[in-house]
Amino acid sequence: MSDNNYSYIPGSIEGYDLPLENFIPPLPKGTFPTWIEKMGLSKHLLIDPISANPLLPIELASSGYRVLSARSNPIIWLITEIAASAPTNEDFSTVLNKLFNTRHENANLFDHLQGIYTTLCANCGKMIQPDGYVWEKGKKQPTSRVYHCQFCADEGEKDISGFDLENLSRLGNLGIHRSRAFQRVVFGSDYEQASLNAALDCYLPRALYVCMLLANRLERLSLTKDQAKHIRAILLSVFNDAHSLKHWPPRDYRFLQLSVPAKFFERNLFLSLQTVSQQWKCINTAVKISYWPNLPDKKGGICFYQRDLARKNQLLPDNTPAAITTIFPRPSQAFWTFSALWSGWLWGRKAINPMRSALSRRRYDWYWFTKAVHTAFKRITSSLQDNGLVLGILPQYTPNLAFGLFTGIHTAGFELEGSAFRVSEEILQCQWKKRPALKNIIQTDVGLRKVINQFLITRGEPAEYHRILMQTIFEIARENGMPENLSQVNESDFTRVQNLIKQLLTETNFLKPFSSNLPGGSRWWLINEKNIETPISERIESILRKILSSKKEILLEELDREICKEFTGERTPEFDLVNTILRSYMSPELNNPYHFKFQSNESNDARENDIKEIKEMLIKIGESFDMQSTANSSVSWKDPVSKNYSYIFYPTISTEISQFLFKQEPSENVQQVIVYPGSRSALIHYRLQHDPRLASAVENGWHFLKFRHLRRLAEKDDLDLYSWVELLDNDPPLWTPPTQYQFL
Repeated sequence: MSDNNYSYIPGSIEGYDLPLENFIPPLPKGTFPTWIEKMGLSKHLLIDPISANPLLPIELASSGYRVLSARSNPIIWLITEIAASAPTNEDFSTVLNKLFNTRHENANLFDHLQGIYTTLCANCGKMIQPDGYVWEKGKKQPTSRVYHCQFCADEGEKDISGFDLENLSRLGNLGIHRSRAFQRVVFGSDYEQASLNAALDCYLPRALYVCMLLANRLERLSLTKDQAKHIRAILLSVFNDAHSLKHWPPRDYRFLQLSVPAKFFERNLFLSLQTVSQQWKCINTAVKISYWPNLPDKKGGICFYQRDLARKNQLLPDNTPAAITTIFPRPSQAFWTFSALWSGWLWGRKAINPMRSALSRRRYDWYWFTKAVHTAFKRITSSLQDNGLVLGILPQYTPNLAFGLFTGIHTAGFELEGSAFRVSEEILQCQWKKRPALKNIIQTDVGLRKVINQFLITRGEPAEYHRILMQTIFEIARENGMPENLSQVNESDFTRVQNLIKQLLTETNFLKPFSSNLPGGSRWWLINEKNIETPISERIESILRKILSSKKEILLEELDREICKEFTGERTPEFDLVNTILRSYMSPELNNPYHFKFQSNESNDARENDIKEIKEMLIKIGESFDMQSTANSSVSWKDPVSKNYSYIFYPTISTEISQFLFKQEPSENVQQVIVYPGSRSALIHYRLQHDPRLASAVENGWHFLKFRHLRRLAEKDDLDLYSWVELLDNDPPLWTPPTQYQFL
């Protein structure tokens, strides 16, 4: 197995809020600037040939870097332009006032829209604006409404009323508005039109009525260039609020398919208009924007370029140091189709052209992803010097998309230098370098059995299918197992790799499965346990203990980044494990859950005294039972008559317990006990959950005894051997899930 020294770079715990965040691939805050500094690319021109996340070029430009960003999806471009200008509330209120003051049916638009959504409070009977309405898929009217009454404080989900239904019926025949919405964008093949109709199916008639009412106002308002951008930003947010993909009750959900839930929520778009400015507060300081060929100056900024320019023109002056920094989007039928629809509503049919390929696409698989990545990178390859770097993140990754990503970039002329991922965060980070044009590449066969064997030996713990498959894909990419040319890639390549791995997993002389209720299912382990390394969880805990023992306090984010530097590539620790270990040794501040402080009872001296006390206590208790007690690293109780051991105790201040569990032969007559601080309880439970090999070993006559429980037992005046046996397991390791922090 080749060396993979790439260090995963966690994003900040407090991530970005941005418009359309349920569609756009997330950007881990701060990851790219840290990565760029680490690789010494601060003076390079940074190219984003995909532009999947509108905040990436802004984050880089805000850090003082020069960014060249492809201009493809009009919706992403609009978000970047608006966010980069750091708009104020006044910017939005100015155009909103103009919009609300336009006339509609003998009233201004403000009053008209307000009336569309008005409901009566079920408690006080006053007219109020609800948050929205709850619908069931296929029904012709809403089933309930959700509101917070400002007059009597009544709130929650209430049955739909006759007033609501009558108010809805006043809008008349709403079918004409669907026809108008379609006519604003219709063109192209039957399948393209079918795709647009599928997007329109995700809008209720009332929502389409409001969207078309607002879109038509674009042509009537007298606006400056900047005001036109701001009003389009407002309408974009409303169009996004108007679709019916939102589950009820609400849940965190990333929209990938055009599929309306069985129960969904219709938002009050009148309220959306009034609160829309809050969705655009993601950037505080404006950054400079220019258009190719006017590249950013040394102080940083963003330059947009048309993708096709990369094929027709030399994008950069000769000998310009450049690197690629990009986010690869997971294929999203929903977002790409909506982007075409919204672009047509905002700018007209011509704006749909960049999205036409998405409308005609019927299937998005790894093979399509390979070709898409290859095409995007082939356009820009000539702009990079030999050995030029690519820093890329694939959020919401899956093994098949990872395979397509590695294949597409390899065939575009780049070599994988390193990679790392976190399953819980669904983030895959990779680094490539441009292959010199004269370098001769020979595709090699990678021994998958050897890869899996070495991976598990190095890990020291069973692994789920997902990790085994990802590790295999990494090795194929690093060991030149990918085709050199796109023409050599076959649609069956990924299936072939999958089948080979599944075949190896069924070989009973090679691997054995452990069933698991955790996400990812069963874990696999080696039949031959020769030369197995210490479990990765214990190595992580050991290093973290050393880091924490030298500090009085630490930020969770700081510790996470520090430990990821120590454990690279496939050894990258999951955030949940880091969080659980930290909470086992330190306590969070009351006013800042991310700031942890050292506890005096965790000092080396205090824990050495604990171990000494525990051993003395065990010896004393054993002697009170007429046992022969001996102590060294462990404490033993021996029956003076049979001369056989009855109990062996292993005091420890950590959860590094594999040295006990895997090196002691199980015996029916000997009870083996791990004695540990109660603060490690959650960590022990976590490890037993995530390491089925460890959990299986524990079942062979092992007990867990907390320091505090032992102290309580020692204080009992009537403690005898019988009650000892009865009470020993009365305080088992209990697990309370550690606080979860969302990385974006």
